[in-house]
Amino acid sequence: MNPADLLFFAIIAAFLLFIIYSNKKKKEAAIKLSNSVVVGAKVVMLSGVTGKISSITDETVIVESTPGTKLEFLKGAVRTVVEAPVAKEPAAKKKSKPAAKSEK
Repeated sequence: MNPADLLFFAIIAAFLLFIIYSNKKKKEAAIKLSNSVVVGAKVVMLSGVTGKISSITDETVIVESTPGTKLEFLKGAVRTVVEAPVAKEPAAKKKSKPAAKSEK
C-alpha cells in the first residue's frame, strides 16, 4: 500500500469517529432534556411558543400558553426548559430571638 493511501484511510477513520462521538453527545443531551420536562415546568417549544406544562403523556405534552389556552405538542418539540418547578418544602421555623429589654 502507498503511504498516501494509509493517510487517506486514517483521515476517513478519524472523521467517522468524530461523527459517532458527536451524535452520542447530542443523544445524551436530548435524553437529559426529555427527563427534565415535568408538569409545572416553563418551556419554549421549537415553534417559539412558550408556556407551562399542564400534563404529560408517553409521547406528548400539553402546554398552557395563556390561561385557558392549552396546546398539545410532541415531546420532541420542546426546545428548552426555561424554569423547572421547585419542590415545595415546608419552611423551617425560624427561632425568634427574645426581644431585648429596654431600660427607661
